[in-house]
Amino acid sequence: MSFGRSKGCTTAHLIFLAASLLHVHVHSDTDFLGEGFINIDCGLPGGSSYLDNKIGLNYTSDDGYINTGENHNISAEYNAHELLTSSLNLRSFPGGGRNCYTLSRATAGHKYLVRAIFMHGNYDGKERDLVRSPLVFDVYMGLHFWDRISVSSSTMNYVAEAIIVAEASSVSVCLIDIGRGTPFVSSMEMRKMKSSLYPAAMYNQSIALQERHSLGASSLIRYPDDPYDRLWWPSQGTSGWLNLSTTSEIKRYSTDPFEVPVRVLQTAVTSPTTSTPLNLSWEVPSGWPATILPGYYLNIYYTDFQEQQLRAFDVYYNGFLWVPDNVSITPAYLFSDYSNATAPFTDNSGFYNVRIIATNTSVLPPMLNAYEIYYLIQHDDTATDTQDVQAMMNIKTEYQVKKNWMGDPCLPEKYTWIGLTCKSDGVTSRVKTLNLSFNNLYGAVPDSLTNLSSLRVLDLSGNHLDSPFPEALCMAGSLTLRYDAMNGHPCNGKSPEKKSILLKVVVAVLVVIVALLACTLTVFCFCRKQVPNVLLGCANLQCPKSHEVGCNNVHTSDRREFTYAELVAITNNFSTCIGEGGYGPVFHGELKDGTQVAVKLHSPTSATAKGMEEFSAEVGSLTTVHHRYLVLLVGYCTEKDHLSLIYEYMPNGSLYDNLRGRNTFIQTLGWRDRAQIALEAAQGLDYLHTGCVLPIIHRDLKSHNILLGHDMIAKISDFGLSKSYINLAQSHISVTAAGTLGYIDPEYCVSGRLTTSSDVFSFGVVLLEIVTGEPPILPTHVHIVQRVKEKVIMGNIETIVDPRLHRQYDFSSIWKVVDIALLCTREASSERPTMSMVVSHLKDALALEEARATESNIRQVGSNADLSISWVASGR
Repeated sequence: MSFGRSKGCTTAHLIFLAASLLHVHVHSDTDFLGEGFINIDCGLPGGSSYLDNKIGLNYTSDDGYINTGENHNISAEYNAHELLTSSLNLRSFPGGGRNCYTLSRATAGHKYLVRAIFMHGNYDGKERDLVRSPLVFDVYMGLHFWDRISVSSSTMNYVAEAIIVAEASSVSVCLIDIGRGTPFVSSMEMRKMKSSLYPAAMYNQSIALQERHSLGASSLIRYPDDPYDRLWWPSQGTSGWLNLSTTSEIKRYSTDPFEVPVRVLQTAVTSPTTSTPLNLSWEVPSGWPATILPGYYLNIYYTDFQEQQLRAFDVYYNGFLWVPDNVSITPAYLFSDYSNATAPFTDNSGFYNVRIIATNTSVLPPMLNAYEIYYLIQHDDTATDTQDVQAMMNIKTEYQVKKNWMGDPCLPEKYTWIGLTCKSDGVTSRVKTLNLSFNNLYGAVPDSLTNLSSLRVLDLSGNHLDSPFPEALCMAGSLTLRYDAMNGHPCNGKSPEKKSILLKVVVAVLVVIVALLACTLTVFCFCRKQVPNVLLGCANLQCPKSHEVGCNNVHTSDRREFTYAELVAITNNFSTCIGEGGYGPVFHGELKDGTQVAVKLHSPTSATAKGMEEFSAEVGSLTTVHHRYLVLLVGYCTEKDHLSLIYEYMPNGSLYDNLRGRNTFIQTLGWRDRAQIALEAAQGLDYLHTGCVLPIIHRDLKSHNILLGHDMIAKISDFGLSKSYINLAQSHISVTAAGTLGYIDPEYCVSGRLTTSSDVFSFGVVLLEIVTGEPPILPTHVHIVQRVKEKVIMGNIETIVDPRLHRQYDFSSIWKVVDIALLCTREASSERPTMSMVVSHLKDALALEEARATESNIRQVGSNADLSISWVASGR
């Protein structure tokens, strides 16, 4: 067990005491009072502040430190019970999840005491429930577990306190809803400390307070008696302890690493006899996560109020003697001494006991003035790089960003910083993509953006920025910049040209005219009968409220509308089911002219609203886009209870079925066929992304939705989940994640930000299916992307390729497809290729395979010719 001890703790020290007085630091910290303090009264009305007369500190509202939660006052009956003025009101977080305070004005590398105080005060009228079922939630310091607050009393002040070294210009304190009641907080405080204090708190580790007591005191001691505003609670010792006190000044060394206030040192406890020890004990708080077994730091503080008789004692910590070299502790007269742990101590039992016992030579019993118990806050998660945190905070402050940025920027939580993606470099997480588009930002582009050294995509479009980008950004060749072209190029070295008022007016009028024409055409094409929720491309239009029920017909000029009776005849009373999807069953049918069709019928067991939404989306997509590699919509039925879609019939089933060997009419697809199918599907998807006036995102691309026709031509189908951009300036679509497990873009799944790159990820998974013949997810196996990556490292293509191909393929062709597939499935969407790039690579891959096949055929023909000549010769 490691521990430290003041140099004034030995008898030899007394000899040099007089000479040391020149270096003694007497209580003279008044020049430090209140410096570097943040005092937040949580729940105080926005813009309010007040002076707390009890301690002489000004408290302000928390509205500048957090953007979520609700303000409440405690019950009036408890106003007289509060110990602290800041406990009269609170902020609660009924929305759940993670809610974080950003305590700014910190300085990276400086040491701070951070404290959160919680008093329920029956603010929600649920006081009676607390005893039976305590309110429990967690408090985190950034990424790291700090404390678990268990509230069982309305009148008690619960305190979480820690000493940290700031890693950036702000400190993040987060309240975590763990499903056991609504988190709340009464006050949040931060106090700057000397860097020499509490050496256990370092850059890469923090310490949290479990107990702090001033022994022999009768009331709470804090600021201004303690210039760092530590809360020294009155002793909670046994009835056998005796209280001691003095009014004399207590001195200490200038290098004292704890600087216990004089008022705390002027009281103490002792035992009645030398044979009676002083006992301290504590345990790991009940109800903490089972994975957390904290390591404890113990600090004990002592002096002596008399100098006539010997007082000496030993300290035993869980049975271990806690003194070095068997030298007992002899407190100095009116001089601050201490013993402290220099490394955390952990006992698997979770129980800790300290016994302070007088030595055999001691005349007086042991004496103790105060003690503190801290536990280590484990920094066991990968935090965002401090330079990136600093840059993000500067951006948020300078731009006054309204988005709810909370906690660690790269923490993958729902309730965290919005508008960025990150990637770990193995040590820290770095910001890779930053989207500040359409935030109504004004002014100059801040130089702090250049501190995001790992940034690869920066989107500042849709704002009102009036200066060029910093030169460092413009020189970063690996950075993709998105901006408003109308304002001029941001990297031309000078501010955008000032346009005349007349020119601006003309441009504005033209934009309005174009927008009105587009909207008119859209309404004419899709909304003549006021389709509910309207269709893609008309998403901002709504059916009149009075016609919502009857708004269920769709008419287009080039697609036929069928009646339900006609569908019954076409499908022979739905006798041949050829598939089943989330929307409903699919039946084979035949029109009067002999055209074979597939009829997708809305299942009555699916949600009506969902069915109508998907129906509208599918019709909207397929009536506005036409491409040889997109399935053809023949018609539809909109009778109220029989929503149906009629497609061209694709007799060779889906790519999924063929890869799984479910199509018994076709042997295993060869590599040339697979490469051809991949290219055709890629061209169809590229058309959706770039060939439409506004890009369409399929959102559910998978091998099931790539269908094969009579000639094995591949076509993309099932547009029920598709979404269209509203305008060309739009960078993404905010929507609840949807799709099929195994194919969904993980970045979109986490952020809800849908882009064309989400389709690219799904297509990359399909490409890996085509190569391997395996589905994305196999029982007890990792995802197909990870499976292929692991095999690529080995460098043997045969371990990746579907064994049913029997090595009948061009190795370079396979490698090219695998390479582009892995690019498509990169974690960060900014690092993925466009579908146009994918098409180009697949054309090359197909060309390589076709060249191999042609050469093979030539060799085969030549071999047959030689045999034929030999046979003729022998026949003569």
